[in-house]
Amino acid sequence: MKQIFLFSLLFISSLTAQHKFAWITDMHIGLDSADVDLENIVKQINSFDDISFILASGNITEGGRNLEFDKAKEILDELDKPLLIIPGNHDTKSSNSSGSKFIEIWDNDKFIYNKENTVYIGMNSAIPLRSNGGHFRPEDISWLQEELSRIDSSKEIIFVSHHPMNSDIDNWFKVTNLLREKNIKLLLNGHWHKNKKTSFNGIPAVMARSTLGQGFVIVENLKEKLNFFDVEKDTIPNFLWEIRKTDSLLIPQIDSTQFINNSVKIFFQKDIKTTLVAEPLFWKEKIYVADYTGLVSCYNIKGRLLWDYDTFGDITGKPSIVGNKFIVSTVQGELTILDAKTGDQIETIGFDEYLIAPPVIFNHKGAKKIIITKQTKSNSAVIIASASGKIYCYDLETLQELWTNDEATDMIEVAPMVIGNQIIFGSWDRHLYSIDANNGTTIWEWKSPIPKSIEPNKAFKYSPAACKPVTDGKYLYFTTPDKIVNAVDLRLGTTKWKKKRYNAWESIGISQNKKRLYIKSNKDKFHIISARNGNLIKTVNVNYGTDTMPITPIEWNGKIIFSSKNGYVYRINKKLRYKSILFLGSARVHSIQVIDNKRLMASNMDGKIVIFNIVGD
Repeated sequence: MKQIFLFSLLFISSLTAQHKFAWITDMHIGLDSADVDLENIVKQINSFDDISFILASGNITEGGRNLEFDKAKEILDELDKPLLIIPGNHDTKSSNSSGSKFIEIWDNDKFIYNKENTVYIGMNSAIPLRSNGGHFRPEDISWLQEELSRIDSSKEIIFVSHHPMNSDIDNWFKVTNLLREKNIKLLLNGHWHKNKKTSFNGIPAVMARSTLGQGFVIVENLKEKLNFFDVEKDTIPNFLWEIRKTDSLLIPQIDSTQFINNSVKIFFQKDIKTTLVAEPLFWKEKIYVADYTGLVSCYNIKGRLLWDYDTFGDITGKPSIVGNKFIVSTVQGELTILDAKTGDQIETIGFDEYLIAPPVIFNHKGAKKIIITKQTKSNSAVIIASASGKIYCYDLETLQELWTNDEATDMIEVAPMVIGNQIIFGSWDRHLYSIDANNGTTIWEWKSPIPKSIEPNKAFKYSPAACKPVTDGKYLYFTTPDKIVNAVDLRLGTTKWKKKRYNAWESIGISQNKKRLYIKSNKDKFHIISARNGNLIKTVNVNYGTDTMPITPIEWNGKIIFSSKNGYVYRINKKLRYKSILFLGSARVHSIQVIDNKRLMASNMDGKIVIFNIVGD
């Protein structure tokens, strides 16, 4: 009887339906049997003749791995209707293309699609190389504003994101403030792996189940309402609920201050309004910015643009400068050298690999087999670390290869450290490596242990790859994603001690006297611990909430300075009292950089840059 009722409901609604679409989300290709589940769902969807298109709302892969993307594409290419698709946080956090592979496959990470009287808009809420929570990029918000200006007020809008439009996305209000001016009817999101009817800021919202276990949702867009059906292995749509489109919506305008100065002296302030994965660089009273879209810009201390240069790639690594050479790499595999004063291109070389980590300059002292004659006595060399795990060392003047190391088997995300004759780097293959800076041979490797219960395809998540280590010259200190603080002998690569009690998340700093470590925990607490044995010295409860922004806390003029996921910059004084000294807006803040004993530089992922001094204690 129930099945007869459901088929009758579908038959009656089809008479008034504008259109139907299938909604899939959280496929997590890379997990065991996830590909089989999706293959079966694709076959199910293709068996419905009246479906107009398919909507996929993120977390297409489990780890953003290239092979996972390739497999997902192979399966989704079997769909016989248009596919509207956006990424999720799993597609970008540990992706060995920082999410660029997604755009290479599906051309974009956002969409706008007109179907009869409805406009479907999808935007990426995932953050390149960052986890936990979502964020809308400033350039995408500008795109949305422009697209909405073209949409007639009579058109109904359905907006799609991976994360729900609440505190899971730190700047969600910037989007709802735009949508409220139009005929918004519904918000759709995945992320939570369950079917749920709710609302966000006065707008009806629906979450959908994951395809894992083989299930998806069908949505009927009728003249006055939307009907939702859950489809499982039997291919029989089971009615979930309806959302009426005729109901009046009260959507409040959210007023959120996006900059607060709590008693700092500002020397420079700039908002470039585009995503910065890479930190800006300060050199000779100039600020160099390499944004995620690939544009390199140089400003003077008064904020005037001196020059810019388009690399035509994505940039995730902080540039370097040596002499008068500005060195920057793109995710797509190009290393470009510019004149730091003029922005003129000196040379560009290509690598058949993704380059996520920043280029690193050091003084090479080993033997050089140089074919092209050098014009100077410079020993400057550049280290290029690839997403495959390969390390290249090139003479900077001639760009001839000095050595390579292919010991690592997965992405290098953080800039390699040069310590004496050693180059230290972590990889997403669970290893930390030390190689000889002069010839590239491996000195030692350290491997992160994993629990026995962890599936092999999830083991990479325990890698020491996203934390920038610190050192006292004898030991390396770093955290791993299982929230353990590790001390490893710099000479031997053996573990001296490890501590799990600090809930550490990829953020560690060291005091100027090298005796104390600074740990920003995963939630609220900032720990000061002994570098000698890892024992606790003091915990300061800063109440910053959940924080997964990898940064390096610093000690400067007797104060501890650190930044956060929530947009704030904090200082802890000699009395171990904390204060928020700057709020840069609802975006993650990079590590604070020291310019000199009177100036610091702060920047966030939305492109705000501030040079300042701290007033008072």
